[in-house]
Amino acid sequence: MDRIIRPLSIHEASFPVYGELCPGAGNIVVCLKLTGELSLLQAQQGFTRLMQAEPSLQVASEWSIGNKSEGIKPGYVFVKPEHPKVPFTSSEVPSDDFEKEVTHVRTSFLNQPFQEGGLLWRAHLISQKNDESHLNSHLISHVSNDVNQHCIMLCINHSVSDGSSVTQLMKQWLLALEHPKNNNGVERTLKQPLWHYMPKKIASVFGAFRTFGVLSTFIKAQKLAEQGLSFKAECNVPISEHRCGSTYRTLNTSAFSKLLARSKNNNKSIHGLVSAALMQVLLTDCKNNGQLNNIKPNFLFPFVTTVNVRDKIIDEQQGDQGINPHINGCFSSGVTSMVKVDQSLIDTEYQDSPWALGDQVSTGVKAALKQDQHWKVLRIYQLAGLKGLKKMFIDSSEKPLATPISFANLGAVHFAASDDLRTSKTSKALEVNGYQAYAAFHASGAGVNVVASSLNTELTLCFTCPSPVIAPSTLHQYADDVLKLLEHWSH
Repeated sequence: MDRIIRPLSIHEASFPVYGELCPGAGNIVVCLKLTGELSLLQAQQGFTRLMQAEPSLQVASEWSIGNKSEGIKPGYVFVKPEHPKVPFTSSEVPSDDFEKEVTHVRTSFLNQPFQEGGLLWRAHLISQKNDESHLNSHLISHVSNDVNQHCIMLCINHSVSDGSSVTQLMKQWLLALEHPKNNNGVERTLKQPLWHYMPKKIASVFGAFRTFGVLSTFIKAQKLAEQGLSFKAECNVPISEHRCGSTYRTLNTSAFSKLLARSKNNNKSIHGLVSAALMQVLLTDCKNNGQLNNIKPNFLFPFVTTVNVRDKIIDEQQGDQGINPHINGCFSSGVTSMVKVDQSLIDTEYQDSPWALGDQVSTGVKAALKQDQHWKVLRIYQLAGLKGLKKMFIDSSEKPLATPISFANLGAVHFAASDDLRTSKTSKALEVNGYQAYAAFHASGAGVNVVASSLNTELTLCFTCPSPVIAPSTLHQYADDVLKLLEHWSH
């Protein structure tokens, strides 16, 4: 029992349960693209230093039978692995195969489970091969590569991280390349789980009754999916055969700058605008395929938004508002906004007027947060228990996709650490020129999950879905159409 750090909360434990159902479910994968000089040894040492500094990268999860005498119930626990090795690998490919290798590793990471008792993360360096180099492969870790294109890929389980903190981890890795003792003022502890901070009005016995509204929303969403508001299912396979399909699209600097200007002039948010595009494309497809024929006019579209709740946490014992925004851990939840859709919103003419739908999404998210829906979802998890959650995931996978779209917006990401590296003696002009973030939620009735982030005045949208339930061609077409619509709105 001395290896046990603490039990996982029901929120954290949902991801190992999720991963039991099919490989890789609950993984987060980020891709950081770099140009400049970077050796294999540098990259590996950076992750070694990062692991030494980050408690969340030093833990594993495993099932514990519990201990009645010590009051420990059966369930998943965080433990200290014995003699953990840094889970870092690498590959070197010709420039023509670089993007193909990135796609290959990303797909592998999104569908590769973490072993019970093993570390809950892994990393991989892809470097563009210098065709003129005659260096022996066994020497590569001791010299600086003469390549100018790299991709650092980090895969981590959602039980110890989320979109916000995994971005922070990549910033810390950049710092660790040259400043191993610099922790940027971040508190290095394995924090109490999100459940620890749940308000008493939700965590109490009477708080359970406050979750009925959320359950009602889920039921309405499922009914709409059965009536046709969903991505067209290609096939129906057991949940164990689900795999995570993925792709991404980038809105270039010119179009994104115009979109930002239009949004600012109209006092609107990019979040609402992207949400509107994601909904509009699906609504148009469903209409063209005749899937909306059985749905009454003025229906409600269930739109799921992932929220970072760090600034919404109140420690009622300490009286503290919020926690360190840079702390690593699973501090995200989700809210479902029921967005009113009338006939005008699915007509083609609507494509020139995105603001109304975007406003409804933004208003819906604010209302859901005000109603504590982000806490109520976690309360439902607690009431269901691990067995209930597993049954819930399995049942939802056997029905039409009740959550057609799930959207997470990381906002503008900055990697200021790269500025320090530009003057480094060992790294020449190492710059970040691309960032992608993916979430693998393919073991349930979820449709397409989208993660947005902007870097260097470009907007990147990363799409994932359960495959082959949603065909690769469907996902790619959907991503293409969303990008085209955003480009159209930028003019």
